[in-house]
Amino acid sequence: MPRLYQIFVVLITLSIPSITSAIKLTIYDDGRSCPSNCDSHVVFHPAMNGTVYAHMPGSISPKFEKCSKNSNCEICFEENDSDQCLVVMYRGGGPHKNTYDFTPAFYEQWCDKSDIPDILSSKCRELERMASKLDGRVNCIMNREHVSCINIMKAVVTEKEIDEPVYRQCLKVGEKNFNKGRSDSDKRINNCAYGYESNGGPNSNGKTWHKLLAGACRENTFVGRNGLDCCSGIKFIDAALGIECKKFYPKEK
Repeated sequence: MPRLYQIFVVLITLSIPSITSAIKLTIYDDGRSCPSNCDSHVVFHPAMNGTVYAHMPGSISPKFEKCSKNSNCEICFEENDSDQCLVVMYRGGGPHKNTYDFTPAFYEQWCDKSDIPDILSSKCRELERMASKLDGRVNCIMNREHVSCINIMKAVVTEKEIDEPVYRQCLKVGEKNFNKGRSDSDKRINNCAYGYESNGGPNSNGKTWHKLLAGACRENTFVGRNGLDCCSGIKFIDAALGIECKKFYPKEK
């Protein structure tokens, strides 16, 4: 189940000029809550389903058929240009309207291809430029024993080791039973992956959010600085998550 989308998304976004600059591309990875082990897929707001921008492959205007969860879906970035469409796996509802939220695996799958929609191609090039900004820094997730990384990784590994059994206990007994009698600071929501309190932030707009908890990240991935996503050590993707994962890329001592 994707993250709670009332939170702000501190992700790199690109507007599509020809669609009133409303549709955006984002990246998400909320660990074990991410459907199908966070395979290559898209999630988007239900209001987009069954429109010119997201519909069952082969369906045509004016009666576009809605995409079914866990099935292929045709998504389009331009209203009247079939070359600007892709057929991708759809995993359900996600962010606010006019946003395609893709997984890291999606970008890994598509960014090496040449025949992709223009806006996606631009996004991929932007991701590459961002990744280059981490050149010369140490990748701590991949080099945990490096002198610049030992303290950073010790802290996040310990945090994860403490939280993961709690996360699994919550899943086992169910959120409702788990939260019964606990203080708000110890309760969990969103299939046990997030903290109950909106204690993330605030951001520059004064918004707060529910933090993704350490135990919800998959093996060898670790929750980022602001509790928004899991960082993997894949530079191409971590760079796109901006300050969320930057702590795992310190300058070499």
